[in-house]
Amino acid sequence: MLNVEEAKGIDVTSVGHALMDLRFIVDHFANPDEEADILSQSTGPGGSAINVALNVKKLGGNSAIIAKVGLDTFGRSIVEDLMRTKVDISGMKVCFGESGFSIVTIDRKGNISIYGYKGCAENLMPNEISEDIISRSKYIHIASLRPDTSIRAAILAKEYNSFVSWDPGRRLSLKGLNNLKGLIKLVDIVLLNQHECKNLTGIDDPAKCSMTIRGVGPDIVVVKMGPRGLYSNSDEFEGYMPAFRVKEVKDSTGSGDAFASAFLLSLSRGEKMKFALQYAQAVAALKVTRLGANAIPTNEEVMSFLEENKKEYGIEDQAGTSS
Repeated sequence: MLNVEEAKGIDVTSVGHALMDLRFIVDHFANPDEEADILSQSTGPGGSAINVALNVKKLGGNSAIIAKVGLDTFGRSIVEDLMRTKVDISGMKVCFGESGFSIVTIDRKGNISIYGYKGCAENLMPNEISEDIISRSKYIHIASLRPDTSIRAAILAKEYNSFVSWDPGRRLSLKGLNNLKGLIKLVDIVLLNQHECKNLTGIDDPAKCSMTIRGVGPDIVVVKMGPRGLYSNSDEFEGYMPAFRVKEVKDSTGSGDAFASAFLLSLSRGEKMKFALQYAQAVAALKVTRLGANAIPTNEEVMSFLEENKKEYGIEDQAGTSS
């Protein structure tokens, strides 16, 4: 079990992209030369780093973010949302270019299609990583960010005895394991979905794939499989864990970030591995029933959901003993 220094005041710091999400609910995805009706639209901060920082705060933890935005309307809106939620933004950087954004379309069945423009977000340089923020953080979560800056964040985390979590995202995972070993060997926890695991290793089986990644250095590898649950590979808990069933899926955008937020926050609170995984699964399950990349439940709602599903799913209590 990973232990953390109680003196560190920030539970989770996320390092990565700060984007604006432009969300459109559509009747169906349009084919080439076809027009589809937009049923509703909304905007809000997005990007994995933003989602994790906001989610940790909503679940009752302390969070910070290290990212970059442009000096424009999107950038100001992102910063205002973070300040309103009381995320520590002292590690945020600003450039004179454009802030990144994502165009997210969601059909009636909850399927999503995303077009992304990274803008300033991808230009966060290694020398712009805040040493002060890292030094005060229990967990550093690096999400889908360029390898050189990610390595700098991980090295600083090791210097200050902070634990490092990494989520490669789809595009970075395509670089393959051999090209990313320099980063992965600095990481304690790898959180990724089954497609990304296969991209990294060329192995489709979650158990074998996760073991290959662990061989590079991480202590924990969690392969997320959506409605099929997850596979955990760690000394404390190894095996499959089913996903919770929900009545309706409205928006799966950000469900992986919801899982990461809850999992790392639970570990930072000293919870056992199995409970942390179940807690994170519950947060992700409730998130997909709501519209918005960081529309997650409160800690109280999650605990109530776990209690309701305690017998069916064999939920462990917070001390790690099943009831």
